[in-house]
Parts: sequence; C-alpha cells; structure tokens
Amino acid sequence: MGIVIELQKEALDESISIESLMRKAYLVARKLNLKDFEEWISQEQNGYKQEVPEYRNIGGEIKAWNPYHGWIPMVLSADITDLVSKMPIPTSISELQDIYNSSEGTVCLSINGTLTEWFNSNTDSIPTKYRFFSTKSELYRIMSTVRNKILDWALLLEENGIVGEGMTFTGVEKEKAQNNQVINHYTNNFYAEVSDIDVKQGE
Repeated sequence: MGIVIELQKEALDESISIESLMRKAYLVARKLNLKDFEEWISQEQNGYKQEVPEYRNIGGEIKAWNPYHGWIPMVLSADITDLVSKMPIPTSISELQDIYNSSEGTVCLSINGTLTEWFNSNTDSIPTKYRFFSTKSELYRIMSTVRNKILDWALLLEENGIVGEGMTFTGVEKEKAQNNQVINHYTNNFYAEVSDIDVKQGE
C-alpha cells in the first residue's frame, strides 16, 4: 500500500494520534519536496512564531482576577470586546493536546504582559491579572481541522495520481506534485495575522 493511502486511513482513524499523523504527513511532504506543506507541519509541531492559520483563532472572553469574587467578566466597550473575544493560539499542537487532556469543560489561558499592562492602564479597576477563558471544544476544533486538512491534502495527491509505492515515490509522481500549483501551494489560504501574545494554561 502506498504511503499516501496509509496517510488517508490514519487521518480517518481517531485512535492514531495527531502527532503520529503529522510525522507521516511531514515525511510525504519531504519526499515530494513540497516546501510549503512541510513548513506548515513543522510549525504545527513546534509552534508559530509570526502568523497563525485562521483556524487557530479561538473564541472566548477575557476575565479579571478579583480577590473577593475570583475570576469575573470584564465590562468593555463593544469594539474592544470584539477585539479580545478571539485569541490566536500559536503554541505547538502537542501542547494544545496536553491542555485539552488536562482540562475539564473550561480552558484558562494566560495572556502576555503587554496586554495585561494595557488593561490595567485603561480600566477603572485596581491593577490585577487577566486570563482568556474558552472551552475544550475550541481546542478540539483546531486538532480536528489539522487532521481534516491532512486528509484533504492526501486525497488531492491521490486524485492527481500520486500515491507512492511503499515509502517511495516515482520521479513522475514527484514531478506531478511540483507542477501542480494547488498541491504545491496548498497552505496559501491557511493564514491570518497573529497577535503578540503568550499562550499557556492559566493558573
């Protein structure tokens, strides 16, 4: 069985970890010399440094720490609420998996010092700390989207006659992959701007 067909089967199998699936997808991309897809997989594995794919923006809300009442929702203007109701998640997918596994229903993420300073300078409350609250389902959506994109890419390879034989590809298959712009630049539409944030599980 060709490695591309194996990749399709594993993308459909929820028992195969997302990390294992990405390693196989990375292997296929390297063997076909598809640099864009290779770079995307590498960033999913190691974290994003500049911009994140659109699907890595998660919904939620910023809450402030009140020493008497715990975490409380912030009262913000509509335009500011719109800006901070989505957070790009640049951390590696293995870290996302760890956060997902260790959380129950709610996910609490830290925000960076710059945003904390801005909130403390532009609100009437006493200086405090802030967290971004979202749900486990948002993290699952990111991991599921990655799995689906790998499946879609593997199907696209097969549709263009690129399946491999065992772990190898013929010269003709490699040439097809390089000459097909949809395959070669499959990740072009993934990305959106990333904010300057830190993402880790909140306290």
